[in-house]
Amino acid sequence: MLIKKIRVRHANRSIWGHLAEREKTLPLVTPLDIYTDFKETRGSWFWDSGMAVIQIETDDGLIGTGWCEDGCEAVSPIVENHLSRLLIGQDPLDIESLWDRLFRATLPYGRKGAVLQVISAIDIALWDLKGIALGKPVYELLGGPFSESVPVYASALHPVGHDKVQDEARAYVAEGYRSMKMRFPYGPGDGEKGMEENEAHIANAREAVGPDIDLMADAYMGWDLEYAVKMCGRLEPYGLAWVEEPLIPDDLDGYASLRKETSIPISGGEHEYTQYGFRDIINKGAMDIIQPDLRRCGGFTEGQRIAALAAEGGVTLIPHAYGITHLHFALANSNIPMIEYFPMPCWDSLPDAEIEPIFHGEPQPGNGKVVVEPRPGLGVEVNEKIFS
Repeated sequence: MLIKKIRVRHANRSIWGHLAEREKTLPLVTPLDIYTDFKETRGSWFWDSGMAVIQIETDDGLIGTGWCEDGCEAVSPIVENHLSRLLIGQDPLDIESLWDRLFRATLPYGRKGAVLQVISAIDIALWDLKGIALGKPVYELLGGPFSESVPVYASALHPVGHDKVQDEARAYVAEGYRSMKMRFPYGPGDGEKGMEENEAHIANAREAVGPDIDLMADAYMGWDLEYAVKMCGRLEPYGLAWVEEPLIPDDLDGYASLRKETSIPISGGEHEYTQYGFRDIINKGAMDIIQPDLRRCGGFTEGQRIAALAAEGGVTLIPHAYGITHLHFALANSNIPMIEYFPMPCWDSLPDAEIEPIFHGEPQPGNGKVVVEPRPGLGVEVNEKIFS
């Protein structure tokens, strides 16, 4: 069995689902809040939603499917002008060797960013293909399952008003979620008033759900160290399970300093790449919780290495964003306690353009957990309508 063909297709949809498009107009702090022209919303600076689907076909007709972000439509030229020549004619089951040659061949212009996202999608497609070829789900190929289901936490709770936030938080509790994540509205440029509003947002949700529900909050790279230390000091009474991405990803010294200044666990890593990036996080003591995304950090092959580093370093691993990839990943690793899920808030609804699902067969949560059927490969099919 040899790789015969690689097909890349672009869709004007986000792999994160409805949240990515909605969040362009919702209030939250971002790393560009320091610039007045881009302060109002994430949509003022973020790229257009887009994803790439990569399908790898063998000479005996098997097809594996993977995907990654593609807002700038960079995936096709990377595959067609370079990586395809390293894959065509190779054994698709030789996944680790294929990953290594793709990584080494792109060192002059890769290592992180768009190139690693492309390698991630290729790797995901190869694992899907292997599962299909062997008639086994990917989580079984990775060594699982360690449990019958995967817990998920509700990730939303933007600062859209006192009453709406309380209604939303209570609705998640009623739906069976035991953990939920919020978004901070303000950063350093908003001064003391912004700090007061951030704290009020957290206090409001805590009041709504009581002391027994885990609350987390995301600063989306929008703070600096001085601000984060002050803000975490104000938030310690609310028993947060973690504060997420308070600093830009490369400020690992800042993260390590922040951890020494607060009892609140600090998380991050959704914008980090490969085992090397996560090894630096762990070795520097920069984070209590790492949040790799398999569609960015290097796919299942690199994800397994990152999970091993986390286990060895005593760091919790909770993947970034929902998806069938992370469900298989969690089932295969006992040190992943839950994954993220983006529910639709009770006060909102989907626009018509977002009604069509990206995947057919992707399981959805019930009572705060997800059960994955033991289908070969990843067990989902891309919805062809998203390409129209």
